Amino acid sequence: MAIGQLYSQRTGYAVHALCYMAKKPPGVLTTAPELAAWMKRIWPTTSQTYLSNVIQRLARGGILQSHRGVLGGYSLTRPAEEITLRDVVTLLEGVSPARCGLALGSDCPVQANCGIKKKLWELEESYLKLLGQTSIASLAQEIEILIPQDFSPQPG
Repeated sequence: MAIGQLYSQRTGYAVHALCYMAKKPPGVLTTAPELAAWMKRIWPTTSQTYLSNVIQRLARGGILQSHRGVLGGYSLTRPAEEITLRDVVTLLEGVSPARCGLALGSDCPVQANCGIKKKLWELEESYLKLLGQTSIASLAQEIEILIPQDFSPQPG
C-alpha cells in the first residue's frame, strides 16, 4: 500500500458512484451503463463489470436500492447527508475494530491481554468516528459532476 492509499479500488468506485448519484434530484434513477460512462471520464480504464459488482454490493449492503425493469436503475436508500464514509468503508473494506489487525490468523493468541490490540482498537475507533462525520453529500459538494440530461447507453 502506498502512502496516502487507505482504500481499495472498490471503495474508490463506490464513493465516486455515490457522489454522482447524490448530485441527482431525489427519485431519479442511475443505470450502471450511465455510471460507467461517467466514471470512464475520470478513470478511462473503468471496468463496467467491476463497477456493476460494486454497485450490487452497495445494494446488498443497504446503501443503494435496485429498481428492476426497463426504466430501472439504482437510487440511494436514504438522503446523501445520512450516508457516511464509515458506512461505505465498513461495508466494502470489512473494517472492524473488534478484529486484531496484527494477528497473523483469524484469532489473536493474546486476546484481551494485548496492549497493542487495545491501542489499535482506540485508533481504529477514532478513525471510524471521523469517517462517520463525513457524508457523501459533503463529498459530492466538493466535486463538479455533469449529469447527462438524456443518457442513452451505447451498445456493446
